Amino acid sequence: MLPEKIQNRVDPTLSFHLMKFAFQDYQKSSNELSEEEYMQTYQLANEEMILHQLILSSPQACCVVIPEATFHVTLSSVITEYPDETTFHDFLRQNDLNYDDYLTALRNDLRVEAILTHVSATIQDVSPLEIFRYYQIHQDQFIQPEQRHAGHIMIRFDASSREEALKQILKIRHRLKNKPENFAHQANLYSHCNSSQNGGDIGIISAGELCEELDQQLSQLDVDTISPVIITSSGFHLLTCRRIIPEKNIRFAKASSEISSLLLKEKQMQVCRSWLQSLVRSP
Repeated sequence: MLPEKIQNRVDPTLSFHLMKFAFQDYQKSSNELSEEEYMQTYQLANEEMILHQLILSSPQACCVVIPEATFHVTLSSVITEYPDETTFHDFLRQNDLNYDDYLTALRNDLRVEAILTHVSATIQDVSPLEIFRYYQIHQDQFIQPEQRHAGHIMIRFDASSREEALKQILKIRHRLKNKPENFAHQANLYSHCNSSQNGGDIGIISAGELCEELDQQLSQLDVDTISPVIITSSGFHLLTCRRIIPEKNIRFAKASSEISSLLLKEKQMQVCRSWLQSLVRSP
């Protein structure tokens, strides 16, 4: 049972924020929370509600309007997350919200986001010197890990064809063991992978781009060697490594765009934080 005093204080706006945090943190409606969960969620929701009220009553809010088209697109995207509209309305009721109050709260939530975007937009530029200094200080962040140019052969199977598929992949591997240069030909003839049309070439691969089983085997291959037969849920596989591209530093010219975006976002977030702090401090 939730504390009666808190229950009596809940208004529609607070219910909206309670619903957000209850689902975000516990995947529950607010009325399904335990007393401890509710108390924690209530504190977060109440703090967010008060902060949003300050933002919506700020001078910067007067010029921010949410276009109706934007609002309805957002509302539609929320509703489509539920099996149907009835389920959506049931969920609102479970969170002590009626539909009209939800629409008002959602519109205000979108306005808060837009106001923060408007405030952050006062920062538009990052200087070239700032970008270069960041690159010099954080060069360890701009390293391209080792990559491998890989070839792939796959033989699919189901319950009835597994044994035959295994025989086929073993025969292919036997042919390639001493003649890895024939990999493309064997891929063209037998592979069920889409890459067969390109001789099994799957391009330049970084660690983690393939499924775990393939990734592990590829990382251990020397150039022009053939992997053992690899079994996954999709079939039997063979890999070859055609070329190893060593780890290397990413040059400043290539990294500068990424750094610029990163620094701009950080500066905009700092502007928002400072602005919010000024709102909170204001009498």
